[in-house]
Amino acid sequence: MVVAAIGGWQIAKRLRLFGASIIGPMVFTAALSLAGLITHRPPALAIMAAQFFIGCSVGAKYSGVTARELKVDVLAGVAFCLILAVISLVFAELVILLGLAPDVEALLSFAPGGQGEMAVLALIVGADLPFVVTHHLVRIVTVILGAPIIARWLDWGRPPRAPDASPASETERKAQP
Repeated sequence: MVVAAIGGWQIAKRLRLFGASIIGPMVFTAALSLAGLITHRPPALAIMAAQFFIGCSVGAKYSGVTARELKVDVLAGVAFCLILAVISLVFAELVILLGLAPDVEALLSFAPGGQGEMAVLALIVGADLPFVVTHHLVRIVTVILGAPIIARWLDWGRPPRAPDASPASETERKAQP
């Protein structure tokens, strides 16, 4: 498992993958697990340590934040999480009703959360880890590839045009520096 973690991280980093420190080890471990080379789950203490260090790294990013900023961000986060939770529950329930996945796997696959956290939760509850991780990886790839396309389609990212006071023609405007 240690070799899979370090090797997967280094390979993903060289490939310049998004989230290389998490995705690389997960993909490499999944490959080794499917090949039958890894047959055990990580020890509970290792999972707890990983959660502790993930929490520390997230918490360290909030150094210097004011109480007002924290209040606004936390309230926005709670609202966003509630919206995502409702959407996730709808999709999970649909998957369960169609008999495509068991309850726990369906819920963890669509739950709003980080891929690392959902993978750790899947390990803790004994869910089908490759199923959960695959769904989160597909979600991430879809967002990374789809967001720029949708933003371009919706014309986001461009500054709003100021109204032009002069009645210059389109050709004159293009010629101006």
